Amino acid sequence: MEEEISLRELIEILIKRRILIVSITVVSILLGGIVSFLVLEPVYETRMVLMASQFTDKIQATERQGEGIDNILNSLSNYPTMTLETYRQQITAPRVMRETISQLGLEDEYDVESLAKDITLETIKDTNLISIKMQHINSEKAAEIVNAVGENFVDFVAVKAKENATTSSAYIENQIEIEKAKLDEALEELKEFLSQPRGVSELSKEIEARLRQITDYKTNLTDLEIRQEALEAAILVAESEAKDTNRILLRDQDDYKSMQLTIEDSATLLKIEQAEVESNIKSIKDKLLTLQQEIEKTQVELQDKTHQERQINQKVSIAQNTYDAFIKKYEELRVTESSQIGEATITVMSRAYPTTRPVAPRKALNVAIAAVLGLMVGVFTAFFIEYWQSSEKNKINTVASN
Repeated sequence: MEEEISLRELIEILIKRRILIVSITVVSILLGGIVSFLVLEPVYETRMVLMASQFTDKIQATERQGEGIDNILNSLSNYPTMTLETYRQQITAPRVMRETISQLGLEDEYDVESLAKDITLETIKDTNLISIKMQHINSEKAAEIVNAVGENFVDFVAVKAKENATTSSAYIENQIEIEKAKLDEALEELKEFLSQPRGVSELSKEIEARLRQITDYKTNLTDLEIRQEALEAAILVAESEAKDTNRILLRDQDDYKSMQLTIEDSATLLKIEQAEVESNIKSIKDKLLTLQQEIEKTQVELQDKTHQERQINQKVSIAQNTYDAFIKKYEELRVTESSQIGEATITVMSRAYPTTRPVAPRKALNVAIAAVLGLMVGVFTAFFIEYWQSSEKNKINTVASN
């Protein structure tokens, strides 16, 4: 019952103070309307859209196709991976903001931080588009600022890419001179080595000649050994024959005329020939031994020379490949340095244009909010006045009763 009475009292208070409540609400609506329509200036929003391409990723993919020294050089000249978020953060970089302020003469109105704060950046989902927005009371000025920011950002990306290419190019250009000196040194070492006597080719031919000599000596040695065996058999036969029939028949190979040669002892003649054959065999064996020793020494020398030549040629090959790789990378960087990377990576899809429809203030919304606030203030004021008057009455009654 108390709640019903209290609720009735509340309703009675609202009815009693309805003029006050309505008056405050009307005043609030009027103030909201005056501020929204007469005091607050209209705010316009302009937007510029940029598209980020994957140009640097294509460059890196091309560079990663190299091997060996190419991979090392590519790592020195790699462009940083540029994501949409990276681009978005760079748009409001101090360098871009300063350039925009200086270009448009905004020193009195903006500094770097305030201009960056007024620029709104958005990345459109599932696309590689970046939106640059700005709200300003001057629609044309807002469009001018947004366009300047976008253009300066494109230039900023191009300058950064060229700076990176220039730095890498300067390093590689300096390194080319070093590699050229190393290549010249290696070529001079090879030239000096090839000019020395008893080179690899000469030693190889010397070994081949001595091997042919060994083959000839071995052939002669085989013939002499066969002749030696024949003489031994002939001596045995001659000694067994009667000593008074010592005749040898010789046949001339040209005209096949026969003649006889009488000697005192055929066995003695055969032994003399045998001694000569044995002497030749011993001489040939000594020469074979000498040749074998010389060939062994020459082979050792040839192996040393071959190893030295292989090392020098390898050194020359490495120096040449390194020098060629630096030259190739230097030419690539020169092309990159002269190309318009900024325009290739960032494309202006749509420029900002002045608009005639303001985005703020939202007048209807402001008036509605003012009405709600006025009503709330009116209700609160009504209850407060009623409470204050009731408290005064109770206090007077209490004093009077005492």
